[in-house]
Amino acid sequence: MEIIANPTSGKNKGEQIIREVTHYLNSRNISYNVHITESKGHARKLTETLCRKGAKTIVALGGDGTFHEVLNGMDFSTSRLGFVPAGRGNDYAFGTGISLNPTEAIAAIVAGTPMDTDYIQVDTARCLNIAGTGLDVEVLQHTAHKKNSITYTTSLIHCLLHYSCYPVTVTHNSISKEYKCIMVGVCNGSQFGGGLKLSPMSNNKDGLLDIVIIEKPKNIPAVFVVPSFAKGKHITKSFTTHVQCTQIDIDTKAPIELDGEIYTDLQFKAHIVAGGCKTFAPLA
Repeated sequence: MEIIANPTSGKNKGEQIIREVTHYLNSRNISYNVHITESKGHARKLTETLCRKGAKTIVALGGDGTFHEVLNGMDFSTSRLGFVPAGRGNDYAFGTGISLNPTEAIAAIVAGTPMDTDYIQVDTARCLNIAGTGLDVEVLQHTAHKKNSITYTTSLIHCLLHYSCYPVTVTHNSISKEYKCIMVGVCNGSQFGGGLKLSPMSNNKDGLLDIVIIEKPKNIPAVFVVPSFAKGKHITKSFTTHVQCTQIDIDTKAPIELDGEIYTDLQFKAHIVAGGCKTFAPLA
């Protein structure tokens, strides 16, 4: 078992979770190696190297950013991927049933019951949870380097007070439509931003993308959508469009984010890779 771990994840709680996981493995005489990430992009490079060397089980220990990097380094033809959440929000784990208890999470990987889940392919990159453009990118840029002083939700409110609509053209099922929207989310998981339920209906094993398009409300200031947005109740509102499909093209000049990581060099052309993520079932 090869563990790729980010000790600084979750305001440095990653260090404690590494200790809990290794204590569990040591107590059962299970062989493992821990590989500590040192910089942005390191987790992906470690994963690629380990896959080339024939690693059968790779464990990503960290937040959604670490999960994203490891996913993009995986060779699923030879290796299977396990997750131990150690981030601040742990949005992918919350939305897909991965245990937030480190001992339970690693025990499920040790048990080794295979499970195949979906991921999103966006141009040349993979996305595990949610890909988006618009306000979510603006919020991520606003919260950069402010992890201890500002939350995603308070930044969301700030950005809504100062935002401009984003023109996009969305094409799916051979139908194109233009929107002036607050954001577009292409979802495999159900939530992001530390608990904001963008797509509460999403299921990462159904072989479908959930597309959530949020436009500017007509009769109320946009900032007043935050409470319904946080609880997932925006889905039924008139300013929200929800569709399911297997692939989608989004024409936008704005940057995009995949699992909270901002990209400026990708086309927002996405499709679901059904069962593409070879992972492990949670404990019953």
